[in-house]
Amino acid sequence: MGDRFRQGGRCAPAGGSRVRTYVLASIGALVVLALLAPRSDAALPANGRAWEMTTFDGPSSSRVLGNRPLGDDADRLVYSTVGPPPGSPSGALFGYDTSVRGSSGWLSTPLGYPYDIESTNIFAVFAPAEPVSFSEDLRTRLWASLSPLTPDGPPEGETALYREVEGQPLELISEVGSIGPLEYPGFAGLSSDGGTIVFDTRKHILPADAARTRGTSIFAWKSGNLQEVDVDSGGALLSTCGAEISNANGMALSGRRVFFSVPARCNGTEKVYLRDLEAETTVEVSASQCARVDCNAAADVKYAGATPDGSFVYMTTTQQLTGDDEDSKRDLYAYEVATGELTLLSGGSPAAAGEVESVVAFPSENPGRVYFAARGELLPGESGSGEKLFLADGSGIHFVAEASIPLFAEEQQIQLTPDGRRALFVTAAKLLPGDTDSQADAYLYDADEEALTRISTGPSGGNGAFPASITAPSPLNLHGFEAGDLRPYIAIDTTGDRTFFTTEEPLVPEDTNGEFDVYEHAHGATEMITPGNLPFKSDFAGASRDGRTVLFATNADILPGDRDGNARDLYAARLGGGFPEAQQSGCDPASCPLPETPRLSRGAPPSTAPIVRRRRRLRVLRVARRPRRGAIRVVVMLPAPGLLAGRLWIRRGRRRIVLGRGRVGVARPGRTRLALRLRRFVRRRAGRRPRRVHLTVRGGRERVSRVVKVRLR
Repeated sequence: MGDRFRQGGRCAPAGGSRVRTYVLASIGALVVLALLAPRSDAALPANGRAWEMTTFDGPSSSRVLGNRPLGDDADRLVYSTVGPPPGSPSGALFGYDTSVRGSSGWLSTPLGYPYDIESTNIFAVFAPAEPVSFSEDLRTRLWASLSPLTPDGPPEGETALYREVEGQPLELISEVGSIGPLEYPGFAGLSSDGGTIVFDTRKHILPADAARTRGTSIFAWKSGNLQEVDVDSGGALLSTCGAEISNANGMALSGRRVFFSVPARCNGTEKVYLRDLEAETTVEVSASQCARVDCNAAADVKYAGATPDGSFVYMTTTQQLTGDDEDSKRDLYAYEVATGELTLLSGGSPAAAGEVESVVAFPSENPGRVYFAARGELLPGESGSGEKLFLADGSGIHFVAEASIPLFAEEQQIQLTPDGRRALFVTAAKLLPGDTDSQADAYLYDADEEALTRISTGPSGGNGAFPASITAPSPLNLHGFEAGDLRPYIAIDTTGDRTFFTTEEPLVPEDTNGEFDVYEHAHGATEMITPGNLPFKSDFAGASRDGRTVLFATNADILPGDRDGNARDLYAARLGGGFPEAQQSGCDPASCPLPETPRLSRGAPPSTAPIVRRRRRLRVLRVARRPRRGAIRVVVMLPAPGLLAGRLWIRRGRRRIVLGRGRVGVARPGRTRLALRLRRFVRRRAGRRPRRVHLTVRGGRERVSRVVKVRLR
């Protein structure tokens, strides 16, 4: 798995005369003492936290891109790099490290596998494999690879899924066909214990899938056995048009239950099913339980989410699925797996003018509470026709706020405590008298007290022209979380007593850099936990479930052990953290070497005249007018090798809705084709008429944005 790296100096035997030993010991002691604290010019983190660098230390040709999952115990994480990390077994353009916290610091171990560098497939050379899902303890990983990683793997260019258990040989799970690199295009998820894998693919793998003529099928792997998921209890295929599984808890954490939808195009109406992988039974959870003679006609039922344990699934539909639903507006339903009972959660009365706005619900981890968006009057005495946030629990529906929230789960700016008592969300609506700006703010709702608190405010600000966010920005989320579970970067602890957000606005006197910084709201006070007086931004990168550890990415060299010359690193701001002198140095001052000196900077010879070259810039050369194979093709002039990423999006009110995205690793500058794969809801709902959308392309440190007119279907 490669070499291990540790922060701090490496021990070396002392030698030479007594004088030399004394001098070296004195200098070494000063160096070690300097490592005890952050740089003197860096403001200390608030609330008793200490900074710890979690990524590899020292100069390197590779650069940290962003973090993947943070383990629930906050002592283990996975992060990605551009360029192979030190000790990597391969020279892939994108590398991965696992970092584990020990008594003397964080230890980084490269992840990856050797591959044939003489390959003719550029993607197999520069991005041969990517981990797409992780177990809860991060010790089991699911890889998607364009290069064969085992002797029984498919030939190069054909993607396959492989399972890696830390310390054990890699095993082939299944071929999944010829798909693009860097990002698994569908669903691929591991159960929390790493023993079950669920994935979808267009490739026909099992005989039961032979009748499918389009779309994807869903498969499950456990203990070497592969079974098809989108079949009935007798093993017959449910739809010749395939099935779809959502990243919003489509697979329960245990891996036993899988929720999926079959499309309307081959089945009349869209339906939602539950597959029990242990019992090998399938149930249509969207089947109507309305016993009235005047129940309305069948309609599409949309999957809206599930509890992580798979005990409840939520759906929206205009169909009357229960007898107490007497209107024809879109409503939210809950299906309890243990009893098979459907419950209407919203509306239902013809007198209620409102209806559920989106097809996404936000359930608590512990069943009992679910937040959802609706528009209009759901409760008697409501006013306003805009989008609103509601809470449904055992006692009925509760109005939370007249606020717009993101429509799609993978872009959600709302997070809950496990019991759902407290909800942290971001909105541009002015919900309290003290909010006088038109920018997005972070609010905390307490369901027991039915109280709202604006947390994105402080003694030095809160109403400036700067939005707040509770999710990680690009490029930290460029690779996303697990492909099977797009949980947001956690920004609220299990009790809701500690919440986190990021903003450019200075909220405390110590924030003087005018850049993004990460703040913590705890016990009624807002404090900064990143170095807001250094001239570099700090991007939020998630927190542990207990709120003890908060991750952020920055180019600032905060600690003396950060010796990579303002290259991007991941830091932890940890309660009770930091490493004492003896633990951090790993050896006594007399036996530690002198610190590495920076490279000499030499100027050009006097006889050499400077050559002035026109800087090449990132440019969009051409955009296809209509999609091909579900993607809009873009031709880009890239000035330097590296990662090229793009997205299509529209603005709805104050929100951005991403319609399609794509990225590609580029080995050399010049013209590059980029495929922006349209999201499923766009391909299903978009009309055939051209429409204006925003195109944003990023390459290196450059970004280009423009408005284009394209057909989305």
